[in-house]
Amino acid sequence: MLEILYRDLHLAVVAKPSGLLVHRGWAQDDEVAVTLARQTLGAFVYPVHRLDRGASGALMFALSSETAALLHAAFEDGRVEKRYLAAVRGVAPEELSA
Repeated sequence: MLEILYRDLHLAVVAKPSGLLVHRGWAQDDEVAVTLARQTLGAFVYPVHRLDRGASGALMFALSSETAALLHAAFEDGRVEKRYLAAVRGVAPEELSA
């Protein structure tokens, strides 16, 4: 089960732990966030965005295909601002080289 951070009639936000894939892909993981979210919420869910396997954080799911389409468009058009925070041990470099 995943911790529910927010839920209304149209969307749900859950806490994704580090190490969990959002959905099945090439990997053969037994558990993925989509399946756990469906079990936790008791509803079919549509992932709106992804977080890397190693990242933990808030993961948004639409509860209908119509809401998913609207949210996907908002992400693609840059109307959604995503922020990433990182915890590091030691001193982080001022810049990352490509």
